[in-house]
Amino acid sequence: MTRLRRSLGDDTGAVSVFVIGLVLVLMVVAGLVVDGGRAINARSALADDAEQAARAGANQIDENQLRLTGDVRIDPHAARIGAAEFLAVRGYGPEQVTVDADATQVHVSLTRVVPTQLLSLIMINDFTVDGEATARAAVGIVAELPEGAP
Repeated sequence: MTRLRRSLGDDTGAVSVFVIGLVLVLMVVAGLVVDGGRAINARSALADDAEQAARAGANQIDENQLRLTGDVRIDPHAARIGAAEFLAVRGYGPEQVTVDADATQVHVSLTRVVPTQLLSLIMINDFTVDGEATARAAVGIVAELPEGAP
């Protein structure tokens, strides 16, 4: 029996190497699930904050223009300040925020670095996520009535 084992080769420990490899692969997959989920949640939160900041900026209308002509126009300077202040309260630093505004719309872009938990074991220490939104000043609901409607 001993001669038979020697002739076939010794495979002692082969299962241990396989199990270690399988555990490493499962840890990477778990890291993708956990840290990928964190990145998706962070992106969703950034998009929400960008939408709210753009709305806060779009609420800054040019009152003089409105009173003189009746046209609703955004005050770009006040819109940039309004959006930036909203985001500062939410904890964003100036390096994470870009606000562009003109008389018709406000565009907000956000960037955040999300640290990883499990993927840091394989030298992936963080993800950079982005979110952006655009808002326009709107007054009431405008709908066209069909012909003959009262």
